[in-house]
Amino acid sequence: MKIKFFVLFIFLWLLNACEKEVILHPENSEQKLSVEAMFTDFPVVSYVRITKSKGIYEPITNHEQITDADVNLIDLTTNDTIKFDYNTTTENYKSSVPGIENHTYLLDITADGQHITATQKMTSKVNLDRVISVPSEDDPDLYYLKMQFDDPPGQEDYYLIIMQPQDPASGLESRFSVLSDMTYDSNERTLSITDEFFHKDENWVVLFFHIDRKNFNYFQVIHRAMKSLVNGAHPFYGLSLGNPQATVDGAETFGYFFASPVTASPIRIGN
Repeated sequence: MKIKFFVLFIFLWLLNACEKEVILHPENSEQKLSVEAMFTDFPVVSYVRITKSKGIYEPITNHEQITDADVNLIDLTTNDTIKFDYNTTTENYKSSVPGIENHTYLLDITADGQHITATQKMTSKVNLDRVISVPSEDDPDLYYLKMQFDDPPGQEDYYLIIMQPQDPASGLESRFSVLSDMTYDSNERTLSITDEFFHKDENWVVLFFHIDRKNFNYFQVIHRAMKSLVNGAHPFYGLSLGNPQATVDGAETFGYFFASPVTASPIRIGN
């Protein structure tokens, strides 16, 4: 009994001795520019959005947008310059020029006194043949999705999947997932999204991108951070959850730029 008491005393003393003041220094407490940029072979999908971040104690909505930036994309393969202009309808920068597989692109932005750049080679196209909805084992009223496509052999590939409601007024919110082909089922030719669930008769459009490793790492950290939050959150509101490594370069900048062909497929859940 005395031995047990002595061990407990030592344990409590060590806990008390290890106490120290912890001071948090949020990485994104200072205002930064957030860049969201994707360039595809389908100009309607391509866009650049530039906003100002907020501190961690500020509301996460209504971020101030930069609407007067100089946004260019330089095709380093042909030396052509593609101009992106701000579109008041879509509230981002748009261009009518499609991307070309295996061309290398330099994103060049001057915004709010900052110079922001990023370089990406457009990946090869991987065609999404169809999207299959499958009832979950735990709840047959909930469905998960399988992407059916031919994964390129002999290499590790990375995919970004964005799921958007067909009807913007439906009340459904867009989602995304990011996966490597390490879980690709070569017999079924499918890659499953097992952490997003949908209800029967919902109508969605799935956008399928073949992305590079750096952007895969970025979106993977963002996705894990979102899943750890109560009720979720928009992935680009300046919260430094997991400290993702940005794929754009700028003194006070974070965000991403990727160049990938895109395939779109509609799906009605349960059919």
